[in-house]
Amino acid sequence: MDDRPDGDGRRTAPRVFGGGALIGTLGGLIGLGGAEFRLPLLMGAFGFPGLEAVILNKAVSLVVVATALPFRARAVPLAEVAAHWPIILDLLAGSLAGAWIGAGWAVRLKSQTLHRVIAVLLVAIAVVLVLGHDRGAHDPLLQGWAQLVVG
Repeated sequence: MDDRPDGDGRRTAPRVFGGGALIGTLGGLIGLGGAEFRLPLLMGAFGFPGLEAVILNKAVSLVVVATALPFRARAVPLAEVAAHWPIILDLLAGSLAGAWIGAGWAVRLKSQTLHRVIAVLLVAIAVVLVLGHDRGAHDPLLQGWAQLVVG
């Protein structure tokens, strides 16, 4: 059976599994589902078109995050996480609204424009990860209404 749907060998089972394992490890280290690492791999190494890569990436992230939750609960008790319910609720509400709006835009954008948007967002994520974290900071950058609006 040929496991190379694109015919050029880029999507062989060992390459796909290896890429997934690397992405899972990197995503697990920083507490994300690995989407920020997986998307360039799907589009670049495996040749998926932008919109297909985004949809597949989101589906895989859902499974990864849902699977990781019980394992992370051993490290940080859910009661401790739940104590921050206002922040969680604000982020969830904003994320759901944003995901609905973003998905609507993504299906209407030209492929080249979507690729540019993805590139800009991935660079922005990289900048935030490199520059936006201070090990000594314990208080949120924003509080109160400002935190609600940004969330």
